[in-house]
Amino acid sequence: MEERIERIENLLSELISMVGNMKVENEQRHSELLTKLENLELDQEYIWEKAVRNERGIARIVKQRN
Repeated sequence: MEERIERIENLLSELISMVGNMKVENEQRHSELLTKLENLELDQEYIWEKAVRNERGIARIVKQRN
C-alpha cells in the first residue's frame, strides 16, 4: 500500500513539474507574440506614414502639372 501511495506521489510531482514547465513555455510564447505584434504595429505605422508622404508628393506633382 505504501509503495502505491509513493508511486502516486511521484506521479503527482511529475505532473506538477510538467504543468510548471508548460506555464513557463506559455509565458515565453506569449512574450514572443507580443513582441511580434509590437513590431507589426510599428511596421504598419511606418508604412502608413510613407503612404501619406507619397500621396502628398503625388498631389503636389499633379497640382504642378495643372
